[in-house]
Amino acid sequence: MNAKCKKFLTMLLLVCVSIGAAGCSAYSNQRYYERAQLMMGSGEYAEAAELFHQLGEYEDSAEYALYAAALDALQRGKIDLARANLLEIAPFKSADRYLRYLDALDAENEGELDSALDIYVSLGSFEDCAERAQTLEAAIPEQAIRQGRQLMSQGDYEGARDLFLSLNGYGQSRALSDACTAAIARKAYLAAEDLLGAGDYLGAMNAFAAMGDTLDAAHRAEECRSLLLKQAEEAFQAVTLETADALDEQLESLSADAAFAEIRQALAEKFGVNLSLLRAARSEHPYVLLGTYPMGESGAESDVLWQVLRVDGNQLVLLCCSVIDASSVATTSDLPMADTPDAAEISLPSAADLATLTDLTCAATPYAAAQGASAVYWLRDTLESGIHPVISETGALTLPADTEVPGIRPLALLDLTGYVFTAGDGTEENPYR
Repeated sequence: MNAKCKKFLTMLLLVCVSIGAAGCSAYSNQRYYERAQLMMGSGEYAEAAELFHQLGEYEDSAEYALYAAALDALQRGKIDLARANLLEIAPFKSADRYLRYLDALDAENEGELDSALDIYVSLGSFEDCAERAQTLEAAIPEQAIRQGRQLMSQGDYEGARDLFLSLNGYGQSRALSDACTAAIARKAYLAAEDLLGAGDYLGAMNAFAAMGDTLDAAHRAEECRSLLLKQAEEAFQAVTLETADALDEQLESLSADAAFAEIRQALAEKFGVNLSLLRAARSEHPYVLLGTYPMGESGAESDVLWQVLRVDGNQLVLLCCSVIDASSVATTSDLPMADTPDAAEISLPSAADLATLTDLTCAATPYAAAQGASAVYWLRDTLESGIHPVISETGALTLPADTEVPGIRPLALLDLTGYVFTAGDGTEENPYR
């Protein structure tokens, strides 16, 4: 039967349906419904949609009208129209599966082949999903090859190599992966060369070593080690206490190498505990014992405990941990501090000196209390009125009361190049001494 004949018969059926009981009794609604179903089965979706539409609310004709219209739209490539009709009737018949099928078509058209393949596989034998899945299984690796080549052209050899390796030897993927590996090695080699040229022997050595046996990287790493060792030996010959900490830090990262470990040991022997103290003082407030002073109520002398406030080059700024004496004036000139090295300069603290501490309070020694002092102590700052402020028993900055005798809590500047500590770990229980 040709198309014109089919169209004529369809129009005749539609006319009969519209006439209904008034004149076309040969075709009941049920027979029209069955005829529309046959049209659906033979793929005549447009004609079926019209016939179902004419049947109105008979049975599920309204849903079938949209369903047939959706399949007709899909057949003509009108994806959006098909989706709109299917969304109106889902989950009628296979509407949900068709919607997923449309999602797969969209993903495929947008180049998202992996997503499309997943949907086709999940739909099994529905429509042409099996054939489309088979086609994509062959197309996806080729797409990955093209994407990998594009990444290579952009210089992203790591990303390209990962993509090629994921193809498990498909086509040229293994050769392309090897090419990426070689390009990565060349790039790393040139970067290591740049570090070497800039004098960063440690960075260059590590970069060459990370390349293993690639190119002559192992040989170049050994060259860098020799240069680095020579640099460390020269630095040790010129080292001062001020530069020892930085040199020790560099040597520590290389201490697995016996030659560098030997230099580090010599550095520790040269500066001893002073180096540990200096390193600790850069990040903490360690304690030290320095000099003696009357501490007991009767005047018996004891070691004086100090806390490091900060480091200025080779110089430690120390604050006494107690008020050790009383004075009606802000001065330390009369302090009878014994065994204090010439490298130490004693004065009063300033408010700026105390800025690194969160607790400014301290106790007075029995000796200081016997001299009339409390936990209030002088600062060396001078106000416009000429008065020296004090730190109160609560740690506040204030003026001295007329009825009190402030205490002396001395500050010491200690040049470590002129004094050697030999023991201790910097804790209050085991101070450096």
